[in-house]
Amino acid sequence: MSANLVKRVAVCLCVCLCGVAGAQTVAECDASGVCTTGRVQTVADGGKQIWALSCAFTDAPPLEVAKWLTDKPETEGKFVIIEFWRTWCGACKRMTPLMNTLHRKFGDELVVIGITGETEEQVKAYKGPKKEYALALDRPLPADQKKKQDKADAQTSQKRAESEEGPDLTDFAAKAHPDQGAYEALFGVWGWPHVIILEPQYRTIIWEGFPGLKGYELTEAKVARILAIGRGQNKESKSKK
Repeated sequence: MSANLVKRVAVCLCVCLCGVAGAQTVAECDASGVCTTGRVQTVADGGKQIWALSCAFTDAPPLEVAKWLTDKPETEGKFVIIEFWRTWCGACKRMTPLMNTLHRKFGDELVVIGITGETEEQVKAYKGPKKEYALALDRPLPADQKKKQDKADAQTSQKRAESEEGPDLTDFAAKAHPDQGAYEALFGVWGWPHVIILEPQYRTIIWEGFPGLKGYELTEAKVARILAIGRGQNKESKSKK
């Protein structure tokens, strides 16, 4: 799939995303159902809200984990759904049946991966709905990165929000949580679950957010359309060769 075709896929998938503008302060336990640690942060306003740094239509960094708790999935040529989650997160438990369904129904074309910055012991002690898809532990943040993030404050977040430039995934400076992993920190996730969908060719992020957000839910039908568009673009690309 060429770069131009990827751009066309992105345009076709715009129905799955909403523009963001401005900022609005929210406290813990908001009505959306997203679980947070209670740290005051800003979320995008003007449409779809996300509890992370918006990285839509940028290429995701290579996935590196500390340990696979299941067999490492084969992702070559497939869409990838990454779910950042926590064992204590009620919303994560509510979204697990959806993730399981996507894994079972579309497993030939996509891979679902759940990643947490928690310990293996915490995951083993998890009592929620069984996750049938691939699971992994995130890598710990490097010590120097932790120090850098510990010094960040609300002013840093405000500067990021006011910037007209795109996100810099290698230099995000929001405060890390005690169990924040290195990969998750690249996306500035602070509300769980946070889901991103990557297309197969360039690992461009074509969907992001809380999958249960009212009015912007991630559904079987939406994923089916994403896969159908991908198949169509792939077929067109092969026909031109």
